[in-house]
Amino acid sequence: MTLETSETTKRGLRESQWLVIRRCLAIIRRAQRGPATRDELIQAMLEEERPKVYGELDDEKALRRRLEKDLGRIRNNLMVDLRFDRRAGGYVIKDTWLPLLDLPDEDLATIAWLEQTFDHDSPKHDEVHALLGRLRFYLATERKRKIERHRTALVMDLRQRDEDEIRPVVWDGLTKAFMERRQVELLYLSPRYEDELPRRHVVEPYEPYYFDTTRGHYYLRAYCRHVEGPDGRADPCRYLTYRLGRILGLTVLPQKLPPMPPRALRYAVEYELTPKIARLGITRHPGIDIQEVKRREDGSVVVRGETGNVFWAVRTLLHYGPNCRVLGGPEMLREMRTTVQKMAEMYAEEG
Repeated sequence: MTLETSETTKRGLRESQWLVIRRCLAIIRRAQRGPATRDELIQAMLEEERPKVYGELDDEKALRRRLEKDLGRIRNNLMVDLRFDRRAGGYVIKDTWLPLLDLPDEDLATIAWLEQTFDHDSPKHDEVHALLGRLRFYLATERKRKIERHRTALVMDLRQRDEDEIRPVVWDGLTKAFMERRQVELLYLSPRYEDELPRRHVVEPYEPYYFDTTRGHYYLRAYCRHVEGPDGRADPCRYLTYRLGRILGLTVLPQKLPPMPPRALRYAVEYELTPKIARLGITRHPGIDIQEVKRREDGSVVVRGETGNVFWAVRTLLHYGPNCRVLGGPEMLREMRTTVQKMAEMYAEEG
């Protein structure tokens, strides 16, 4: 073999290695967009490398074999756990030991501010926290810690306003679980149970705790997998809100969170406002996403929308007193009727 031939071979080998890297990065970029089918990953590779690599590979089996080899390289060499997830319906990045993103310190401070500002009653709450969660997911652990340091500085003053006694194990455990994307077990004392006994909740914290300026307390909104107590086990499988001062104990569990947060349930809201209230305009309350306002000839209005929290939406509308009547949806109407009935019984005159 001549020197020229040898150099050409070396150059060709190096070029093919770079093509493999670009191919793998194309697969990762497609997975970052959302769950992807096998064909969608192959299409991402074809768009990146055609015609250099796949121009002669028209056989579907050959393309699938090449994809499997690239997925192995991504997991073993790039340390990105990209696998098929049945629940998500496609290939997703389950974890990454090689950071795929870094940001300037000022951007990390902005993430901390957004996390603290956009509580669950804020407009586009789910979308904002989904975006912030994706950004956090691809950062190195030390950069995530930097966000937490910024967030701690933001909440120090608010801590003084919460009269609850929040245990250090709760502060520290929630921070650890959120950074490491792990499930937690809460020993939670809820006022809804008359026996005054705590229940064990296994939850998934996809977003950090927040301070509610209206109610003056710290809360955690997390996806509850199951609850165990004296009355047995229940599997809510929905987002619940926990007041940090009522968490008596907390254990960070080894189970990692799924790569895709479960979707939050949305509930229909329909209510009418009397002319006395409606004549000065419609207030858009946090936690109620208004989608339609229909004005009547008498000056009253019918408002339609949706909410992610029926409990707080009902209490928001209660401040209108007799000037507001809930018409639907079914969960809102049931909660309002129950609340008003109990209030009527409490204030009913004896005898």
